[in-house]
Amino acid sequence: MDIFFYLGLAATGFGAGLLGALLGLGGGVFMVPALVLIFHLPFLTAAGTSNVAVVATSTAGASTYVRNRLANVRLGLVLLVSTTAAALASSLVASLLPNEVLSGLFSLMLLYTAYLMLRSRGPGSEQAAAGPPDPATTASELGLESSYYDASTKISENYTPRNVRSGMSFSMLGGVLAGLLGVGGGIVQMPVMNLLMRVPLKVATGTSNYMIGITATSAAFVRYAHGDIDPLIAVPTALFVFFGARTGAWLVPRTPNARLKLIFGWVALVIAALMILQALGIYRAPGK
Repeated sequence: MDIFFYLGLAATGFGAGLLGALLGLGGGVFMVPALVLIFHLPFLTAAGTSNVAVVATSTAGASTYVRNRLANVRLGLVLLVSTTAAALASSLVASLLPNEVLSGLFSLMLLYTAYLMLRSRGPGSEQAAAGPPDPATTASELGLESSYYDASTKISENYTPRNVRSGMSFSMLGGVLAGLLGVGGGIVQMPVMNLLMRVPLKVATGTSNYMIGITATSAAFVRYAHGDIDPLIAVPTALFVFFGARTGAWLVPRTPNARLKLIFGWVALVIAALMILQALGIYRAPGK
């Protein structure tokens, strides 16, 4: 390790934090493949470092999102019931799986997310729903209705989350991914809240950012106990992730949603392709 290694970690951390805060994904979708493909770290070490970075992303952005009413804290707490338990359990399983299996799972998750992002850029995507509200667990019973002000359109909007029970089930999947892959779970939670529960995109981003810190913290403790977190790598990376996430949280209210989805969708496709090739043994990072 030398100065160029840490400069690379700083640039990677800042970029991952920036994009992670903008989309509520925690930055792990960029951090893990970068650490594996560019810095040649073992997958479990990369995932452990990403867990710490996701905590930094959430810490940096949560206060801004809550202050601007772009985080529905009550909704986040409801979804975290299933998410945190799943993250803890899957963290214990991750150390038993080969790196190729984890890389393959990560790439499939990226392909899924890229598809959702690129498909939902059209007009009316904010209104995409998946059936009627849950009859038993309604948002009104849980007090989940809220409103927010979109600074980019200068419009205030009231919203009521739908399909709460289904959202909790899918959030459990987000917890599994957080524990296995170190990505914070936001890569599932944000699309679920936006596309399934009809939560406005920017509120879904803020709420996901709030949730991922709690999920990643529980997974990080397990990974540290297993020796998968190297403080000499995780601490400086998390520091620059924090700065990037602060910048991203400032940009969220001012950035058009469609542009962010387009950029992320294509970048995710490229990273997924590289991870699939590596899992199959076809691709090796330069110098590896």
